[in-house]
Amino acid sequence: MNLTTTSHKPRTSGIHAVPQKRPLVVALVDDHPFVAAGVASLLAPHADRVQLVDTETALDDPAAVDVVLYEPVKLSQTGQNLVRRLATSGQARPVVYTWRDPQAPGSSRAQVRLSKTLGADELVDAIERALRTTPTAARPSRPLDRTPHAVVGATANGARAGLTPREAEILSLVTQGHTNVEIGKQLYLSINSVKTYIRGAYRKIGVERRTQAVAWGLRHGLGMEPARGGLVDVSAS
Repeated sequence: MNLTTTSHKPRTSGIHAVPQKRPLVVALVDDHPFVAAGVASLLAPHADRVQLVDTETALDDPAAVDVVLYEPVKLSQTGQNLVRRLATSGQARPVVYTWRDPQAPGSSRAQVRLSKTLGADELVDAIERALRTTPTAARPSRPLDRTPHAVVGATANGARAGLTPREAEILSLVTQGHTNVEIGKQLYLSINSVKTYIRGAYRKIGVERRTQAVAWGLRHGLGMEPARGGLVDVSAS
């Protein structure tokens, strides 16, 4: 869903004006379009406090995103990769947004969980509180996914765009959110070699920035990891 972005200037009222904080930037990752439409409607009257952006806008500037709302139940692999990407590319706090009872037994205490039954005022208040919540556990390190399934999938999908197997593999790892240094260490390549492969891949898929490459990779099935089920592992973001 593409939403019009508007600038929010501090309100002024004479010489005693008090500058207002900028609205929090919120991205929503949910495989059901009607949910995005509903959340946009809920948040619209509170544009001075929260601004909902579409995922494409969020990927283009992940550092500007404050909170990522996501529904973990039956979330597609593309959606899971998107949440991870936004969580690792900037300072965005992933927040579970679900119909399931946030207080249900088995719910992770390390995750901020909000209910989709919240009204507009409650949701905005909860989003603001979520950003102030201190994580209770450190994010576990995430190994590079180089399983045969991932490598073969990346190679096949990349070949359709004219990528070599190595370019496709590296672009897949970029899509997963890994740095050039991490990729180089895992593939036993120098940092310059990694950069060379990345530049070649960028030319072939017609992008210039890493965020554009990630968006392309997500659309074309690169960076796909084996399904783990349950919640997306972004608990301490």
